[in-house]
Amino acid sequence: MTQQLVETPFSRRNFLKGTGALVVAISVPLGKAGAASGAAKASKAIGPAVVPANQLDSWVAVQGNGRVTVYTGKVELGTGLKTSQLQIAADELDVALESIDLVQQDTWLTVDQGFTAGSQSLKTQWVSGLRHACAEARAALVNMAAKSLGVPASDLTVTDGVVTSTKDASKSISYAALVGDKKFNLAQTGKVQPKEIGQHRYIGRSIARVDIPDKLTGRFRYVQDVKLPGMLHARVVRPPGLDSKLVSINGFQKGGKPKSLVKVVWKNNYVAVVTGREEDAIQGSQALKVTWQNQNTVAPMGDYYNWLRTTKPDNRRVLVNTGDVDKALAGAKQVVSRTYTYPHQLHGSMGPSAAVADVNNEAKEATVYSSCQGVYQLRGALATLLGFPARNVHVIYVEGSGCYGLNGADAVALDAAFLSQQVGRPVRVQYSRADEHLWENTGQAYVVELKAGLDDSGTIVGWDFQSWAAGRGGRPGPPANMFPGVLLGFPETPPSPSPPASPPLGVDTSNATSSYIDVARAEGSVKNGRVVVNSTTSRIFTGPLRSPNRLQYTFTNELFMDELALAAGADPIAYRLKHLKDQRLIDVLAGVRDLAKWQPRTFPYKRKVGNIAYGRGVAACQYESIDGYVASIAEVEVNTVTGKVKVTKIWNTQDVGIVINPAGVIHQAEGCAVQGVSRALYEEVKHDTKGPTSGNWETYPVFRFTDMPKLEMTIINRPDQPALGAGELLITTIGACIGNAIFDATGARIRTAPFTPARVKAALKAL
Repeated sequence: MTQQLVETPFSRRNFLKGTGALVVAISVPLGKAGAASGAAKASKAIGPAVVPANQLDSWVAVQGNGRVTVYTGKVELGTGLKTSQLQIAADELDVALESIDLVQQDTWLTVDQGFTAGSQSLKTQWVSGLRHACAEARAALVNMAAKSLGVPASDLTVTDGVVTSTKDASKSISYAALVGDKKFNLAQTGKVQPKEIGQHRYIGRSIARVDIPDKLTGRFRYVQDVKLPGMLHARVVRPPGLDSKLVSINGFQKGGKPKSLVKVVWKNNYVAVVTGREEDAIQGSQALKVTWQNQNTVAPMGDYYNWLRTTKPDNRRVLVNTGDVDKALAGAKQVVSRTYTYPHQLHGSMGPSAAVADVNNEAKEATVYSSCQGVYQLRGALATLLGFPARNVHVIYVEGSGCYGLNGADAVALDAAFLSQQVGRPVRVQYSRADEHLWENTGQAYVVELKAGLDDSGTIVGWDFQSWAAGRGGRPGPPANMFPGVLLGFPETPPSPSPPASPPLGVDTSNATSSYIDVARAEGSVKNGRVVVNSTTSRIFTGPLRSPNRLQYTFTNELFMDELALAAGADPIAYRLKHLKDQRLIDVLAGVRDLAKWQPRTFPYKRKVGNIAYGRGVAACQYESIDGYVASIAEVEVNTVTGKVKVTKIWNTQDVGIVINPAGVIHQAEGCAVQGVSRALYEEVKHDTKGPTSGNWETYPVFRFTDMPKLEMTIINRPDQPALGAGELLITTIGACIGNAIFDATGARIRTAPFTPARVKAALKAL
């Protein structure tokens, strides 16, 4: 791929000079600080109820050998976050990046910074978390050095953890000599300002990811690799559907009883087989004779969107209701009405989820190794599940397969903990492919109806948006947010009642409110706008999937903007710019237009050679209305005979405030391109009346290496602005880009994802 980094006029010209290729392999042993296998049983030590965020010792520790340990509540999920956090810490502490060890989420060791999710991690670390703590630690160390050396702090400088007098180089002292293997015992004052732009050594440089070398060579240890002495293995026996009822268990099929069987565990509608060997657990779960009473509660696939649209919602929220939408539509020159649909989709993690738990019933303690995205939140669910005080549950993050949402990582931790409690020994649970696909919390499906009125000039005078979605479960909190809790009989949280329709709630972070509406945090030009979102209870478990809701809503809003541009006889990019006021969003849209050398068009180009039609499509948004800015253009080839769509190139412009690691932003965009194209062209959960049926890669196809498009990218650097998230930008716009490009190539408009060959052929036939 190619990329450019564009600096805004107020940035320091040399800010991003001197990029390097530093490769660092950093490893923090599993079980650090008392978390080793069997530690809870041996010591009966209980960790803190909370690690205080206002104490320097919660963030930074200096070892006697000069190395520095940094503790963070945001974890590496395969996005490169670990590297960026090390860059921030190294610059604020004035130590070499390769001399820092980073400890990620651990309920005994790290502060609670919430979930690593929603593109919030670098934003959090930049404005309030790690950056400020490290700046305070450096200031404290300099003050200690001033006292030790008898030199004013203003006359001291720091290089690689050594404090030296600027007036007498013979006067110096290392961080290790000041506090090595000791605590600061200092609270943060909140008065220390981090470094100014231009004072950084690492921030702004494309530092190579520190986690990659061990992953490439096989030295890296994932959560699937955790092993404890005396550890058992288990598999859950899946019912036909989430709401099926257990009738009876009648032993094993002939020859199917596992040789290393320890126990068959059942409670309520939860059944599992625990054995000494994993292959025996697999065999036993398949051979156990279980009778279920099926519950047929899911609308059939062919009628699902109609069910979603017509079911009375549990909750109706009016986000925006500005001006007089009905009057504007009634007086419009023309009114455009469209309906869009979006399916349930899977995280599709390449490696099925796993967890290991060691529960001590006598001491009411537990240690759980999990690849979850929030150890404190999972700790709460586990404490409820086990009936233990929360502080007695030690949750340690160990990286697993990337998911960017809620796959099976938290659910499998509940499985492991419950089964360990039942058998009194450490238990490892690893899901099968079918477990992962059929039982995860899928991304939500949507129906969206949009209506807009245009005046004589084609300008939007009224915008009416209404959506319907079904949800059930979510991230850890109550155990019943995930299916093990439901099967075990924990009560599910009832739907929240609808709030009053007036006054409107205001723009939320879902991207339901388009940036073209003139309302706080949207800053568009449309004065009359209404946004209403409806939700009902699903029988399919749902949860956040990369760009949750934002992708679905941007998909519909940006497809609709293209349709409005066509109705107005306007170029799609010019039409968007006409309705925008947010200069940063204008800048990324104009930037991608120039990057791709976009040719204005007021109708589909319909360029065709033989059976192949060629087209381009555009989409743009501010993520969550408060985060990064993105605009993208996709180029596609459509085989008009087979209906096959191939994305050949993507142009992308992003504004994420100050750029901490340019390479990291590019890597995020590349990952978004892979997953975004996959979700736009292939991914759709199929189900029958009992639940999902897409249990393997044949029934749930995904992106292949041969599908990878070229990516050309511009990053607008704004060093005077806070860091914003890049992890979910391109994926949010790419589906609409592809849909608009298919129309540009063929004149066929497809209003549901994914854009499969069958749907493309049907749309072409309908022309």
